[in-house]
Amino acid sequence: MPQETAGRHAVPRRSRRALWSVLLALAVLGAATIVYLRLTAAPGGRDCSAPATLRRGPACGAWWGVYTPPAAGGMLGSVTALERQVGRKFDVVFAYHDMSETINGQMLRGDEPQAGRDRLLLLGWESERWNTGDNIPWASLARGEADHSVIDPQARRIQEYGKPVLLGFDGEMEMRKNAGSPADYVAAYRHIVERFRRLGVTNVAWVWGVTGYYPFRHRWKAFYPGDDYVDWVSYDPYNFARCRNAEWQDFKTTIKPTYDWFMANGFGKKPFILSEYGTEHDLRSDAARGRWYADVPEVLPGLPNIKAVVQWNAVDADGCDFTLTGPGTLTEFARAGKASYVRQSLPAAR
Repeated sequence: MPQETAGRHAVPRRSRRALWSVLLALAVLGAATIVYLRLTAAPGGRDCSAPATLRRGPACGAWWGVYTPPAAGGMLGSVTALERQVGRKFDVVFAYHDMSETINGQMLRGDEPQAGRDRLLLLGWESERWNTGDNIPWASLARGEADHSVIDPQARRIQEYGKPVLLGFDGEMEMRKNAGSPADYVAAYRHIVERFRRLGVTNVAWVWGVTGYYPFRHRWKAFYPGDDYVDWVSYDPYNFARCRNAEWQDFKTTIKPTYDWFMANGFGKKPFILSEYGTEHDLRSDAARGRWYADVPEVLPGLPNIKAVVQWNAVDADGCDFTLTGPGTLTEFARAGKASYVRQSLPAAR
């Protein structure tokens, strides 16, 4: 996982993975009525005019987010630089933290509060200690052994911050080694949530995230802490392509199998977030990467439980490149980000 001040970046796991009708002869009143209905209603009777909430996301559509490695001046500089390139502000920005007592374990760190002033922060909290290269075992966390040194101080810092925060604990836990069993993870996750609740922290929505690599689907349920402890379900779909000598997949093929599995296995009551997603380039076509992002706003309306998508704009430790580079890629990503479906209001601060 990434170490923001030490130069490491998030490592995608080594094995993971309404269309408008043409109306030619409508009267002005009829056309306006159809537009109104499409803007304020959705399949299943959802009211699209309802305000977004921290724990449910936007009523319709999805938030548009990014992880991009912090620049020398901090997180805000790298985010705003990319925003200038794409011509819009991101709704969600992702930052990673460990559980050390160093700056990397502090939530919020550096200029993250400034970045979160008019954006929603998604914080990935890792049970690792990047400065020493070890981790706090899940069973130890569940027993409360890190409450006073790690959990409570960060709970109070987030409470003092006051603005809404999405917080995930040990994402992609099904790939972690030496941390403990699924039961240990569940106990640690629940303990952390309960500790925040006991301290009166109310501005957090809890994110439970797996890799989303479809062959691992049989592992996921054992790690699920339960509906009372999870607000958002997260997964990290990547089109690895040349980086894994894998078959090229378009955006829909990359994300839909895991989406369908979650919907078929009782998770559909929770909003979904693609907390990391991206594509490598296609050795056969320089333009394929751009087309991949062009598909995003066309595909998402057909997967309405996805309420937020976070582009992972970096190169991983294996050299897999998910940056918005290559012919037409940034242009298509920018165009996708201007689609009305991914231009949704953020939750109001409490």
